[in-house]
Amino acid sequence: MLKQKAKNFYHKHMDNPLLKGMLAGYRRHSRRGKKVRVVFICQMPQLWNKLESVYQQMRQDSQFECVILTVPDESIAKEHQKESLAFFDRLAGRVIQAQKADGSWVSLEEMCPDYVFYQRPYDHYLPECYQSGTVAAYARICYVPYAYACTVPVEASCYNQAFFTNVYLFFAEDAYARDLVFHREEALYRAGRKKAFYLGYPALDQILGARSRQGMFWEKGQDAESFKMLWCPRWTTDKNLGSSNFFEYKDALPELVQSKDDWSMVFRPHPMMFDNFVKTGEMTALEAENYLRKYQAQDGLYYDKEADYYTTLWRSDILVADLTTVMIEYLVTRKPIIYCVADIEYNAFMKGILSGCYCVGTWEELKETIRMLYAGEDPLKEQRNKAADLLIKGKEHAAEAIVKELKKDFYYE
Repeated sequence: MLKQKAKNFYHKHMDNPLLKGMLAGYRRHSRRGKKVRVVFICQMPQLWNKLESVYQQMRQDSQFECVILTVPDESIAKEHQKESLAFFDRLAGRVIQAQKADGSWVSLEEMCPDYVFYQRPYDHYLPECYQSGTVAAYARICYVPYAYACTVPVEASCYNQAFFTNVYLFFAEDAYARDLVFHREEALYRAGRKKAFYLGYPALDQILGARSRQGMFWEKGQDAESFKMLWCPRWTTDKNLGSSNFFEYKDALPELVQSKDDWSMVFRPHPMMFDNFVKTGEMTALEAENYLRKYQAQDGLYYDKEADYYTTLWRSDILVADLTTVMIEYLVTRKPIIYCVADIEYNAFMKGILSGCYCVGTWEELKETIRMLYAGEDPLKEQRNKAADLLIKGKEHAAEAIVKELKKDFYYE
């Protein structure tokens, strides 16, 4: 009761300049010499590369204590849940499985975190005890987006207010996203009760660092000398969410690759794609299984479901993709991007990205664009390099900047 009264008093009077100054001074004094305790709530290995460089930066800093709390994702099959938990268990540092043997949950509050990072802005994937509204009562919520929100309809999901109401520190993926979230609760941000920054995107740090690493595909042999395509279809055919072209090209594109002796392709769908198509009835589980077999049985065709795909970006020659964050990540390589268009309203950020992409709407357009690039013609190269410069230059050390801002918030504000 006393704790709640104190909390109510603080929120009622926190805009008083004198009180704010006194509290800030007290916090600085009480935290002197104390380590910053940070918890990362994790479910999806495929999204870990968005936070990994931040986590590693903290682990190398003696002023931080970091914990990864792994929570089963009930929206996927049990076998995939086990694979996900096993992935995080192999990471360096302290990793705790959130669910105990008896089915109960480890108390996050008793871990006394100062800050908690989330992989996704969707509370419904988490048990109530780990949802942002619960955790915000005792820790400061931090969020680095797991993807770029490229369209106006998708913004409503990626920056949903139910989650962002509880976010204290938002490390935006671009200036457009920072401004969008800032203006939505401008009074709170201007009062210092919430903070939004654009310091770069940590995933791009990871991509730049992956160029010289050994990868899963195209490392040696005939395929290493081939014309190498990476194909990334979207997970849903819902037009409001970007619309997948998978069904239009699922047979024609592999057949085109197979018709050429010196072509090869890595197929990397969104990790939710097949589960979603089975759920919606667009495919059966057996049809999905049979489709994937062609990537196991045919030379030059590969299926990629690894958590780390950044080396594959560098080894490939071109990207063929539906609406996906991979398009933006691929700009780091400065290689050609073919975008299979969707009938959707793009936001201002994505319009700039698309200016450097080859946009196709039919199989004939896709086929001819691939052949053009294979022949060495690349008329959008200069425009693509300009888009890449806007994305990367001056923002090459995002993880370092995020950790620096976190320390500033903890020790000095």
